[in-house]
Amino acid sequence: MKRIKGLIDVMICSRERPTELALLLQSLRTQTYQKFDLYIVDDCSGTPLNNFHFLGCMINRLKLEGHKVKVVRNDFTLGVSKNRQKAVDLVMKEGYGELCARLDDDVIVEPDYFEKLLIVLDKGYDFASGITSPFMNENPKRKTEFVKPIINEVVLGEAGDIIKNGDDCGYEYLDTAIIPTHHFRSCGIYKKTIHDAGVDYFNHFGKHGYREEQILSFRMILAGFKIGVHTTANARHLLTPSGGERFATQNEMVQENEKELHRWTKEQFEKNGDFISKYTEEVLK
Repeated sequence: MKRIKGLIDVMICSRERPTELALLLQSLRTQTYQKFDLYIVDDCSGTPLNNFHFLGCMINRLKLEGHKVKVVRNDFTLGVSKNRQKAVDLVMKEGYGELCARLDDDVIVEPDYFEKLLIVLDKGYDFASGITSPFMNENPKRKTEFVKPIINEVVLGEAGDIIKNGDDCGYEYLDTAIIPTHHFRSCGIYKKTIHDAGVDYFNHFGKHGYREEQILSFRMILAGFKIGVHTTANARHLLTPSGGERFATQNEMVQENEKELHRWTKEQFEKNGDFISKYTEEVLK
């Protein structure tokens, strides 16, 4: 398949969030960069997403404005990671862009979000993300010098366990910078070569997606890809940024995923050494 340069295949996985999803689609309509198509996976919502009139209006409006919009529905719930993999498989089969975007179903992206992330890719990064500040209760804005040279920094101990796990992408910043990161947060645009190289969601643990972005980031790093953050590209979360907290047993699942993340990191440390430090040295050259 010949891919069209500059076209972004946007993947959105959703479950029981028709209003939030409609607001996201409206924010995509206001993007300064309009070369994108949409692939939406409905993870077995109680009422199919297509049955909501307001959401249907947004989808039809995007189609009238020249965007391909495809909505597929699971017969039974797959969970966040497997649902994202289904979206990836769909885009790799039917998409025409050279780029992918993964968006949470509960964010509102600011009008220049895509445009700013494309600048990050132009700087040589393979995956570009922004920050994900809460929609309510604005945080005080910080200066980027507070976090340079690595944003969302991770430090591994002698046994390969995570002893530092930064979360600097949850804040807003006064000045614009493009900073390498050890793990992106939430939403991003990236080159499809990442999936061509086999970096996918198959092996992600947990149905609710907690630590999904972190382990995906580590897999990208191990495969030789670079991840960068634009500090003034903002995707504002309407709900939680922590993996779609939709289960009564959330705390138990989070604890289990934390254990699995540390187990996996130690396993990779034994195979590859301190891959985080190696990556840091490479991107800061």
